[in-house]
Amino acid sequence: MSVLLRLPFWSAPLTADEGGYAEVARRWQRGETLYGSAWVDRPQGLVLVFRSLLHLGLGSPRALRMAAAAAAALLALLMLAVGRRLGGRIVGYAAAGLLAAAGSSPFIESFVLSGELLSALPTALSILAITAYARTGHRRWLFAAGLVAGCALMVRQAAFDATLAGCAYLAVMERRRALRKIALFTGAAAAPVALGAFTADDPGKWWSAVVAYRGARDSILTGSPAYRLSLLAGSLPASAKALALLAFLAAVGWRHSPLLARLWLGAALLGMLSGGNFHYHYYLQLTPPLSLLAGLGVARLIERPSQAKIGITGALVAATFALVAPMWFESPSAQARSIWPGDRHLAGDAAVARYIRSHTRPKDKVFVVWAAASIYYLADREPVLPYMWLRNFRVLPDAREQALRALVERKPRLVVVAQDPRQVDTGGAVARILSTDYERVAEIGEMAIYRPSLPDRLDQATSIGRSRRPRCSSAAKIEGRAATVLCHDPDAL
Repeated sequence: MSVLLRLPFWSAPLTADEGGYAEVARRWQRGETLYGSAWVDRPQGLVLVFRSLLHLGLGSPRALRMAAAAAAALLALLMLAVGRRLGGRIVGYAAAGLLAAAGSSPFIESFVLSGELLSALPTALSILAITAYARTGHRRWLFAAGLVAGCALMVRQAAFDATLAGCAYLAVMERRRALRKIALFTGAAAAPVALGAFTADDPGKWWSAVVAYRGARDSILTGSPAYRLSLLAGSLPASAKALALLAFLAAVGWRHSPLLARLWLGAALLGMLSGGNFHYHYYLQLTPPLSLLAGLGVARLIERPSQAKIGITGALVAATFALVAPMWFESPSAQARSIWPGDRHLAGDAAVARYIRSHTRPKDKVFVVWAAASIYYLADREPVLPYMWLRNFRVLPDAREQALRALVERKPRLVVVAQDPRQVDTGGAVARILSTDYERVAEIGEMAIYRPSLPDRLDQATSIGRSRRPRCSSAAKIEGRAATVLCHDPDAL
């Protein structure tokens, strides 16, 4: 069921995260430095998954979707085991079935090979190991639980739900004897993180990208609270379409649920909220614990039937099916418009990538304003800057300046305008540079493609002669930077 319900969306456009992680993995595979020229703000575990798939020849968009379906199927099997341990056979099969069905909703991007989906595997495995420790008391299970919980952190920083839930569970259940066991558990969890930090080519850059960037610049604690609340409110309608059934059944089973299940959901909720940007795939982190609690709710309804609760459950099942089923028969472009109404460029990314491949050489570099990392991957062309996501240009202090300098120096062979430049460049410098130094050569969907309209600096210096006044970009006046760097005539240096 996990595979079949994702099958209709295997041809949907590649997302920026999928394409970006795959592009970083490919550049890392080709010898570039991770967190250097191949910049990403995720730990090595996530990039290693994509690099492994590329090594196996599974780098096509459909192959990435197949890998996501396989991960979801494994997660459902893990939830079957966790449910049986915590509530019995009915709870196990109900939790697995609900995760496979409701957890496959496209409204939370369940078919995408995301960090949330991949980190859920070691998280669920850690919870399963904790149940083994609770049953046997053997500390080796506690060590194993901490180790795989640390592996989840090395896939995604916010995947701390198993670590947090495990520590809280030990504190409540062990009480005075908890400190040593919590130390064993957290020490095991810290091992994969320490390994990632010390094996990085530059631990300082690793810390800056994986820890400092996420914690200080791109989390729930940064930016305006009103802005974060608006992002949360904007994501709730889509998440409700996917998770309303699970949430209701979880509420039915809450009173009689085990402590570990409740702690897991609370920790997962904190992890989901900590990201702060509230993309739809963030809610995937909630689906395993919600499915577990929903399985307990199903068992409760079987033991003590309630016509009202059964009626509400039936209505939610029908509504969930009615919202998703029409999308199974839509075209990939229509699916993209339904799932990502705010990312209109996704439907045209593949066509833009084909244009780039046919009008550039393999070693040429391109620039997408401001994001659409999937274009770089599909076109197999390196970005002119190491940053491939919109948030990078919004929050990194020097990313916008580097982008302007690269445009003025005409480093990119082609420039794709995927988003309004004013989303980052409120002063309009990018638009003026494109209008003076570039020419529009194509328009695909809502994206415009530009190429430099002037020859190289040295060629221009030869053609205009030394007697003429150097021709400089208007960006020199806009930015107030060193005009010599922004002039097209090297004689002006």
